Amino acid sequence: MLGGMALLNESPETNGISDALSDASGDGTTAVSTETSTETPEIQEEDTVRVAIVKTANREEGVARAIALLGETDFSGKDVYLKGTYNSPDPFPATTHPDALGAMVRMLRGKGAGRVTLIERSGMGRTRDVMEKLHVLAALEELDVPFRLLDELPANEWRHFELTGSHWPKGIEFPRFLTRDKCVVQLCNLKTHRFGWEFSASLKNSIGLIAKYADSEFTETPEKRSGRGWNYMKDLHSSPNQGQMIAEANQAYDPELVVMDAGEVFVTGGPERGETAAPEIIAASRDRVALDAVGFAILQYVGARISGSAHAFEQAQIRRAAELNLGVNSPEKIRVVSDDNAGRPLAARLEGLLH
Repeated sequence: MLGGMALLNESPETNGISDALSDASGDGTTAVSTETSTETPEIQEEDTVRVAIVKTANREEGVARAIALLGETDFSGKDVYLKGTYNSPDPFPATTHPDALGAMVRMLRGKGAGRVTLIERSGMGRTRDVMEKLHVLAALEELDVPFRLLDELPANEWRHFELTGSHWPKGIEFPRFLTRDKCVVQLCNLKTHRFGWEFSASLKNSIGLIAKYADSEFTETPEKRSGRGWNYMKDLHSSPNQGQMIAEANQAYDPELVVMDAGEVFVTGGPERGETAAPEIIAASRDRVALDAVGFAILQYVGARISGSAHAFEQAQIRRAAELNLGVNSPEKIRVVSDDNAGRPLAARLEGLLH
């Protein structure tokens, strides 16, 4: 394992917020609105968002305490779609830890949620094969949680989003059933990523919600066909603007809550293997940009090898997400909080790293 600490001495510059995009009118193609809304506890300072961290190796305890630190959280009457992290058939921290999955399901039900459904599309293999190798399907059966494997959706269950002003040449396709009135909760991991976007947290984890291939009118270029329709992941992986594209894809939905399992993280390599460190942190926020910025600081804190900028809000994913008004647009608007003597000094340290 690697350890270590990094210190940032300068405040990152921030960018302005771009104009919000508007929704189209029911023709199957949507220009995405970037407006988001977040609940904030009464004790939170005005114009700031809260990122809760809990220093623990116990995921059941960590998830519950981190959510409690965000203030009132109620899923009563809501069916929840839970997005985990199952990109490859490799164990945690490459994929969701079994204990974290169970803790999240029990937390959601304890907060009044109705039906909890896991949704996923793996990037490094067929989703069903990945989940079978990780014994996730058996775990879901034990938890009485249904699942929807997105790479098995028929073509008519995808909706095309034309991301105006984005780096996606043909937009993206997003599950039609995940309309904006649906409740989506994300459980992400934290790790370095060697394929061009420096690190992976909640923004990157959202790529597992969009189509890899889709049958649509955008299959006219032979080299893009691969026999299965337009290859959106080829668009992403071949672009020099991968970080920006990750943020732009997040315009398709607004998660109500994001929990990050940083019990163990990759500090080199990623997303499926690499050297690890063990911060033993569970983090949570209603603001995905703030959470990813704190995740970036956690990686710096444990000595991760991250290329590019040392400032969270100059990192491509976070900078573009802030421009798109997907969350906070500066470190000054983030408050990192904890609830005990193990977590509070670390919270202060991470908040310092953001600046």
